[in-house]
Amino acid sequence: MSRSVAWVTDGQRSSLRGHASPRTVASPRLAALASIVLAALTLTSPVVASTPGTTPTLAAPTDRWEPVVAHPATTSQPVAPALVRGASGASDDRWLVTASSLRTRPYRGVVHVQIGSNTVCTGFVVAPRKVVMAAHCLTRNASGGDFRFRSGLPNGLLLRRGYSLAAGGSDFDSCRVARVWAHGRFIRSGSSDMRYGSRAHDYAVLTTPSGCRYPRSAMLPLWATSASDGQLRAGRRIRLAGYPADPRFNGMNGLNLWRSQGRLLVSDSSTLSVTGFVAQGMSGAPVWRSFGRDSPCGRSQCVIGLITECAVNRRGLCKLGDSARRAVRITRLVKRTIRDH
Repeated sequence: MSRSVAWVTDGQRSSLRGHASPRTVASPRLAALASIVLAALTLTSPVVASTPGTTPTLAAPTDRWEPVVAHPATTSQPVAPALVRGASGASDDRWLVTASSLRTRPYRGVVHVQIGSNTVCTGFVVAPRKVVMAAHCLTRNASGGDFRFRSGLPNGLLLRRGYSLAAGGSDFDSCRVARVWAHGRFIRSGSSDMRYGSRAHDYAVLTTPSGCRYPRSAMLPLWATSASDGQLRAGRRIRLAGYPADPRFNGMNGLNLWRSQGRLLVSDSSTLSVTGFVAQGMSGAPVWRSFGRDSPCGRSQCVIGLITECAVNRRGLCKLGDSARRAVRITRLVKRTIRDH
């Protein structure tokens, strides 16, 4: 183990079924401060929410699903700066975010996550020193079944918000990471740990050092919902944004921010199924709904989930069109857990 990384377990594993201790990686100065015990959500039977008279499009039972972590080989494509100037109508479901939009909500709060020299995933700002992302981005190889923390955390992480290579980088400061937290129901702590890899717990919280703080204008509010409250019905329009790395499209090298829109298909107590363009590198991308004066979260955009998986084709790339994408649902427990960590 590297001397620059300390492993911290926030409390002991509970003897109650459905409860587990979270996993934390912290810099040595912060390791001794981590002492929070988290009660995890006990998974329940799915409850499908749908609009009367509609038939949601679901993934085929034979679809192969994979976490949408960027493939390193796709992050070296050349990028033409002119892409930003002509990106107003790139396609029917994906648009390159323009330089001017990078400074506005919600895009100023979307974060490009880099581990070492590779573009890996997407995150978003939720507090002055907090960024949320998908937990599988921090594992050694979740798609291959290795759910242990990868080496080099947290020191190897670099966060760039509102970033786009084609737009010349970012107007905002980059941040390193002082502490990494991920749920104990997702990260594997050791060979005897058999309660790991839960899709409902595929989220993580990154804490920046005290000298790197995000402004309130960058924070994306979380809207907690449940499958039984009827607030997220099938057919509702959703939007999302992230850093896709897809060799099928010019400029999708994992270094430019793209946005998309789609619709909610179905939901259960812990996950959402949505349409909209998703590609490798968009794990952790925020999924939001837009509102006017009657916003349930107090802002125009309310984050309802974060992207974690897509159905893939034979090349291992996300399927296009109206294929379903999975996201962790922001529930009251998830929102509270993120707030407390």
